[in-house]
Amino acid sequence: MIRDTELNETQIGELVNRFYAKARVDEMLGPIFAEAIGDRWDSHLATMKMFWSSIMLGSASYKGNPMAVHLRVPHLSPRHFERCLALWRETAAEVCGDQGSVFVERAEAIAGRLVSAVTLGTASTHTVRIASN
Repeated sequence: MIRDTELNETQIGELVNRFYAKARVDEMLGPIFAEAIGDRWDSHLATMKMFWSSIMLGSASYKGNPMAVHLRVPHLSPRHFERCLALWRETAAEVCGDQGSVFVERAEAIAGRLVSAVTLGTASTHTVRIASN
């Protein structure tokens, strides 16, 4: 477990790597990720580290439209997001200890918006730059 008192890129990287290692072999999520990402895992992990760095550290390194990306994933449902959140909670606690709750709160808020978009089948077509400020 990383025990820094402040969030940092190393912690984010470890959390992202461990979470996706679990998701890839998960019975429910593995096939979804395999179809969506294929052999582009290095690129996906780098993107997700930039995403979480932007969310948690305000780095503004991520530029993209997460809703549009999720809308392109076939057969995605609220239960997939519930499973993702369960794995995220578990992994955040393992990697970040008490600080994991901050990651979980942000992930739950993001998942809520993504579930709404997937359920309604709509998303903004604008690219966004995410920062926590």
